[in-house]
Amino acid sequence: MRRPVRLGKFLCGAWLLLALVPAAANELQLRIGAVHNDAARLEQVRVSLDWPAGAASGELTLQAARLQVPAMGQDLRSLRWRCPLSLADDGQWRCEGPVDSAGGAGALAVSLSPAQIDAMLSARGSQLDYAWRAGAPDRHQVDLKAVPVAWLKAFLATIWEDGQWSGGRLDGRVSVGTGGAVSVQTDLRLREVGLETPDGWLAAAGMQGRLELDYDGAGPRPRTAVRYTARGGEFLVGSLYVPLPQSAVQVDVELLPGQGGGWEVPRFGWRDGDVLKATGSARLDAGNTLSDLELSLSLDELATARDRYLSGFLAPAGFADLVLAGGVQARLRMADGQWQSMALGLQRLNAIDPRQRFTLAGLHGNLHWQAGGDAEPGQLAWDSAALFGIGLGHARLGFTSDGGQLKLREPVSIAVLQGQLRLDHLRWQPPAGDQGIRFALGATLQDLDLGSLSQRLGWPPFEGSISGRIPSARYQANVLTLDGGLTMQLFDGTVALSSLEMERPFGVAPTLSADVVIEDIDLEPMTAAFGFGSITGRLDGHIQGLRMVDWSPVAFDARLQSDPDWKGRRRISQRAVEDISKVGGGGGLMGGLQAQALRLFDDFRYSRIGLACRLRDNVCLMDGVDSAGDGYTIVQGAGLPRIQVVGFRRRVDWPTLVDRLKAATEGQTPVIQ
Repeated sequence: MRRPVRLGKFLCGAWLLLALVPAAANELQLRIGAVHNDAARLEQVRVSLDWPAGAASGELTLQAARLQVPAMGQDLRSLRWRCPLSLADDGQWRCEGPVDSAGGAGALAVSLSPAQIDAMLSARGSQLDYAWRAGAPDRHQVDLKAVPVAWLKAFLATIWEDGQWSGGRLDGRVSVGTGGAVSVQTDLRLREVGLETPDGWLAAAGMQGRLELDYDGAGPRPRTAVRYTARGGEFLVGSLYVPLPQSAVQVDVELLPGQGGGWEVPRFGWRDGDVLKATGSARLDAGNTLSDLELSLSLDELATARDRYLSGFLAPAGFADLVLAGGVQARLRMADGQWQSMALGLQRLNAIDPRQRFTLAGLHGNLHWQAGGDAEPGQLAWDSAALFGIGLGHARLGFTSDGGQLKLREPVSIAVLQGQLRLDHLRWQPPAGDQGIRFALGATLQDLDLGSLSQRLGWPPFEGSISGRIPSARYQANVLTLDGGLTMQLFDGTVALSSLEMERPFGVAPTLSADVVIEDIDLEPMTAAFGFGSITGRLDGHIQGLRMVDWSPVAFDARLQSDPDWKGRRRISQRAVEDISKVGGGGGLMGGLQAQALRLFDDFRYSRIGLACRLRDNVCLMDGVDSAGDGYTIVQGAGLPRIQVVGFRRRVDWPTLVDRLKAATEGQTPVIQ
């Protein structure tokens, strides 16, 4: 049974044989089953030396079925090296020549003596230099020159098993200690290096910069300290996407394997000029989920930080093009996956949504929250703001932390649309368990000018005011729900919204669902505002099961009708008759008199007006106050001259109906012949 030979003994023996070769036979052959030390292992080794008698040099051929260098992660098969061997005046044996293996070809130069070993491997413009000294037998030094990351994949995997390195080249020095546990120190320059993990939690590409790494495998938990000075590239960690600038960004991280899996990060730091400064510590569980965190964060140039650090969070939330300026500071603490405390400071922050959903100017103040006990009181204030184009006046809000909630200390009134919006209560809770961020608020609307609102929303020029109350509105999991509904006073009547719920209110394709009840709307000012002829009387109705996607209706069951209990005048103008006929689609005027005679009258009496639409799959199923053969009656006349407006198409495409409504409100006064 052949036993493996220690590499040190083999080298010493080989050196002794080499020393005797010039005076010995012309040819030497050596076969060894395995040769090894802490740094390398060769298997099925065959050495052949041809040294002509009296010659100053010979030719060495070394073949091995396998070469393993664990410290460098190398595992080469079918190795063959052939080189001219010579002895220098300083006692060094030198041999340089081509080397081939199953992984490729290159050139290998070796300088060998009992006191030192130097080797240089080169291939396709890349070079790897190895040095060993007898005075420090457990230390191995490797210098890299434009070495492909692929050469070092196995070595890098010994430091980080889940790290899959791809592409790029490395320059610099790697020092490996093999005395018991492996230790590694590096000083490397990265050029276009890529990296990813199997679960996609981390990915990087085009990384450039300086990597200083100190890995100590001694003890029960290996320690890794990393300092990386980045100068370009991009990476993704969870939802954080960062395109790094060409200016220096310094990252410091210390890592330890977690006791039960995952990682402990005793310290980390990030410095990107005044754009981002962060320090702290963290722990990740076995699933790479953040479990503990201590973080101090400063973003003093939000205009730059928005694209560099915040885009990965803003885009999924629907704010990909949000314009930011100002500064933010934060201190966060998490333990066992639960947030414990937060502190936030804002310096003259401006946030402008180009889609005009909201605007904040001069937002400043500080907030303090903690899960248990009381925190320092805080406040937020803004110079001006707007929500969906509706201006909000200056406001100052005081907050306190109580029972794990951040609460408004007292009601606050905000000037809006020549009236007042009063925030009666406001509560905020951080994510916890499976629940995300939660908001709850109550508000009262007082005498908001309807004309100003109409102008800002592009509506017809309504007149009047809006008052109402929102007892409670809750926001959770990107869904806004109004408890108790909202009642508004319009055209001397009321419009009540209930079961109001919005999904992704500021995100992509927001959806809204609600039920609407309309009571005692004065038809005369309403039809005048819409340019819909003139109708006197009162309007009742409902819109049940309303559902809108991206602010366009996709489903509802609506019915609008004149109030049967109205005791006042019921008159409808010629213009209104014609406009209603357009909406009905192919409707006509029917009465006991010829149409020519209708030109003599400005308006007509009616007994009932009603129109219904049940929207499904972009089609409206139409109805009126009653059936008229295959059609339906929209206006039922009274007295003389008696009119009747009838619709003949029960099924109408929703876009067609919208076009008819638009034509009716924008058309000219009709001429009845």
